Amino acid sequence: MAADLDNAPETSGYQAAPPRSPALTMVLFTVVVVSAAAVAHLFRETSALLVEWYSDDPDLVAAATSEKWVLLFGIVSVSVFVAACVGRRVEARRRSAIGIEAVAASARGEPRRISLRASGTRAAATWVASTGLSSIGRESAIIEVGGALGTVAGRRAGGRGDALATAGIAAGFASAYHAPIAALLYLDEHLSVVRSRRALLFATTGAVGGHLVSVLAMGGHGIFPAPEGSRWRILALSLMVLVPAALGARLFRIARVRVKAVTLADRIGVPWWSIVAVFALVAGAAVATFPYAAGNGMEALRGAAAGPTVAIAVALSVGKLVGTTASLGSGAPGGALTPTIGIAAGTGLLSLFGAEALGVDVEPAIAWGVMVSTMAVGVSVGMRSPLLAVMLVPELVGDYTILPLIAVVVLAAKLVDVGVDFAVARFASPVPDVIYEEDG
Repeated sequence: MAADLDNAPETSGYQAAPPRSPALTMVLFTVVVVSAAAVAHLFRETSALLVEWYSDDPDLVAAATSEKWVLLFGIVSVSVFVAACVGRRVEARRRSAIGIEAVAASARGEPRRISLRASGTRAAATWVASTGLSSIGRESAIIEVGGALGTVAGRRAGGRGDALATAGIAAGFASAYHAPIAALLYLDEHLSVVRSRRALLFATTGAVGGHLVSVLAMGGHGIFPAPEGSRWRILALSLMVLVPAALGARLFRIARVRVKAVTLADRIGVPWWSIVAVFALVAGAAVATFPYAAGNGMEALRGAAAGPTVAIAVALSVGKLVGTTASLGSGAPGGALTPTIGIAAGTGLLSLFGAEALGVDVEPAIAWGVMVSTMAVGVSVGMRSPLLAVMLVPELVGDYTILPLIAVVVLAAKLVDVGVDFAVARFASPVPDVIYEEDG
């Protein structure tokens, strides 16, 4: 049975043995993994340096909160518009050669492959949007470039590059999220690496290698602090706010699938750039009105860990929902995983404040624990990735002991999502799933 899976058409690219020595493959693997981890590190560091240059603070949220409304509105709007124009240009010219779906197509034996030039251009557009304080996920650029680096290295050395692409993607994901196990789950979900022993080996070692390079050579560390307090209390309150968090994540999933500037422009018969400009203005207004919505959501969540506030809750649940939907809808290349995490956690926190107003006692440490568990709700419902949610969140906080708690919350969230699906199937039109998410 295993041999049949290894020889299946969808893994043909992984199994094609290249005409090169194992020693050269090891050298190429090392170069790809280190390069992918370095891209993740440099993307963050250079973005922070530029933000610090024009705002005196490398933290995106701190920079946003220090700017005047009009100036922040202008910075975000312009950055989103520029990124969207670049993204549309690349998509129009190289649509079949961008995103990790191109890696999956090559693994299936199709002739198209991911392009390093196209991926690098899209990453540059994401970098522009990120340094412009827009509410957009940046990790998609890191992951896509990692895959493109692996593909190019493999092809230049006489192979197909598909297996090396999985190593680059895994290394980029592990470095960006401090999550090697989740990186492997992500790869299997998107590229079915477990169907090929060779691809599984490259993906696993790539994830571990990227994680070690990030931690040992580039100062990588856990993204968030671990939750404290009674796990039973956190679980009880998490289940209490689970439905609003799940609905918030689901609403964002629907919005990012259906709200597209180019589609709207075609429908009403106006130039595409005019609607893109409107979307960019909406993205700018969202961040200017809710400064905690700036960035991919990680900075605001770290602020909530130090002291959850209503301002953070509203910014994540409302400002980020609007800002990220407008940014991605404009055509600016970016990911959805980190914004989904922020939206679900913000909605959970806002619901928790509502419960507190009704007399429920909520300590700040417990509130952070609830936000951590609702991050998993976001991944499970908003990304339709429950297994990834179970492993990613414990790795984000660097504490695997919360895994049972997260698993229970994810199971409950899955049941809620299935229930909503059932209701939608009876009374409305379902929203198509987004199969390939570069950011998760």
